[in-house]
Amino acid sequence: MAEYASIFNDVLGPVMVGPSSSHTAASVRIGKALRQMVKGNVTYFQADFAPKGSLAASYITQCSDVGLVGGLLGMEPTHEDLLRSIELAEAGGMTINFRIIPYEAEHPNTYRMIIRSDQMEEVTATALSVGGGMIVFTEIQGEPVTISGGFYETLIYGKSPTSAISDVTAYAEAKVPGFCQIEQRVADEKVFLNIKSHQPITEEVLAGFKQFFQIDEVIAFDPVLPVMSQKEKNVPFKTAEEMLQIAERDQLELWQLATMYESVRGNISEQQVYDKMADIVAIMGKGIEIGLKGTEYADRILGYQSYKVGEHQAQMIGGTLTADIVAFITAMMEVKSSMNVFVAAPTAGSCGALPGTVFAVAKEYNKSNDEIIKAMLAAGIIGVFIAEYATFAAEVAGCQAECGAGSGMTAAALVQLMGGSARTAANAASMALQNIFGMVCDPVDVRVEVPCLGKNMMCGMNALGAANMAIAGFDVVIPLDETIDSFDKVGRMIPPELRCTGLAGLAQTKTGLEISRQLACRKGCC
Repeated sequence: MAEYASIFNDVLGPVMVGPSSSHTAASVRIGKALRQMVKGNVTYFQADFAPKGSLAASYITQCSDVGLVGGLLGMEPTHEDLLRSIELAEAGGMTINFRIIPYEAEHPNTYRMIIRSDQMEEVTATALSVGGGMIVFTEIQGEPVTISGGFYETLIYGKSPTSAISDVTAYAEAKVPGFCQIEQRVADEKVFLNIKSHQPITEEVLAGFKQFFQIDEVIAFDPVLPVMSQKEKNVPFKTAEEMLQIAERDQLELWQLATMYESVRGNISEQQVYDKMADIVAIMGKGIEIGLKGTEYADRILGYQSYKVGEHQAQMIGGTLTADIVAFITAMMEVKSSMNVFVAAPTAGSCGALPGTVFAVAKEYNKSNDEIIKAMLAAGIIGVFIAEYATFAAEVAGCQAECGAGSGMTAAALVQLMGGSARTAANAASMALQNIFGMVCDPVDVRVEVPCLGKNMMCGMNALGAANMAIAGFDVVIPLDETIDSFDKVGRMIPPELRCTGLAGLAQTKTGLEISRQLACRKGCC
């Protein structure tokens, strides 16, 4: 079943607190799903990280630890006590163990976990954080699975089949409410079913499976994504070129195409799509406002700096527009690093470029809130193509996958904001992406601050230039689909030491290492 990317699941979201969508928000989602796999109270939780992966270096500084435990406690990624989750869980009697041990990890963000309850339950699971807060469970109780959090999932483990698999399928299709898909395996008299549905399966329906085999264990859990996945998603287009052909045939703007796509993808109305984006825009606007007023947070590298733009604007180059872009991007990044609520756009590390640049241009040209919402929808559909055919994970493809992707999305948003056509916006996105190939991810102390702020700034300005080039009719040369394909290939060629591991680049400079030492000393760890 194809899981096409969603604007609200994959691109503009999650709404969260914490430094990293890949490490913090994704961990919350993993923890929430895992908690539902046992019925009793959680007494023990263990997570293992491979030494060569990204999480070994970053699970503390980017809050994967508190995210996982927060999810186990039922917290959302925006919960005000998320950073205290381990303290709260241990006070409630949970034993927590994080280990860095060698094992064959299929992805840099691999979580190998064990959870136990007071009802003598034990579940083992492996999950991946694949970028922008998105997750995939790949193994539960030793059985391979592909679970992304968009369905109600029911896993049935059994043995001694008494009927053909086709009988089991027919029963599931007829009896399971909101049935979407069944995956089944029978080997050596063992039976495994993974049923995806839009509603939870009742005890009565579960009991009905006993006519086909002996049931040993059932694990069920709810969706953890904001927009549910669908049984069949005949999305209106799958590539940028297909989208642009529809745009030119039907005289549609990019935001309309985004609304059309997400409506079909999520089985929600186009008005619901617009309203969801309006909520996202409101959170972005409030975040910039909070950031400009000043933020405080002790455990960060960069303090409150966005106010400096106002103090020095007369000496700055480029007038009020560029000054506002600098101020707004900085404000948004400061909101993130001070653990206030923000929108990953498309990730936490790249949350400043898109809203900061769009809101600054909207202010300069007196654009309405409706026009900002439409611009963000345009950004969202460009992000869908990046999510579908590349990645938002710096651990996989460097910072070009985060800030770079955000730059392409921002360029398209700016063209939409200024009334440009869908093709012009796509060309702007392609131009912006072409400029950022090979951008490494080397955060100091593996925190999403330095040089992340500067890269967000660079990518905002890059988007502005690309939008102007496209509006002026410059030749894009390489169309968006081809650019995204190459973008992905180049990103995966970046050495792993420069993909959010802290093992090279600025993180390993003399000053970078000293900052890490000082931050450790603040916590009594030196």
